[in-house]
Amino acid sequence: MRALAAAMLVVGAALLAAADDHRLAPPVEAIVPVPPIEHQRLHYFGRRHHHLVPGTVTINGAAYICDLDGKGFVDRDAFVAQLRTAHQTAPERIPDFLLVSDGRVHFVGE
Repeated sequence: MRALAAAMLVVGAALLAAADDHRLAPPVEAIVPVPPIEHQRLHYFGRRHHHLVPGTVTINGAAYICDLDGKGFVDRDAFVAQLRTAHQTAPERIPDFLLVSDGRVHFVGE
């Protein structure tokens, strides 16, 4: 019984010593600011985006705005329908007349 108690005492002391050594090591935390570089930018390699109008996310506001008539849209498809019908803009020309500003897509017209 004494041998078991002695063995438990030795194991306990070893565990405490290991725990103390770990606490003495400084925590490693590194934050390295890195400026945006070329590999973080989007490239389409000679092609346009596969959507006529880029996607966007807004909170409590219209994501798509037609600057010609002042209408705002939360749905991209409704925005495209407005551009095609009210302004007779051909689908292939729509991206040429868009401007993204403050997270919102604006149609500035011709």
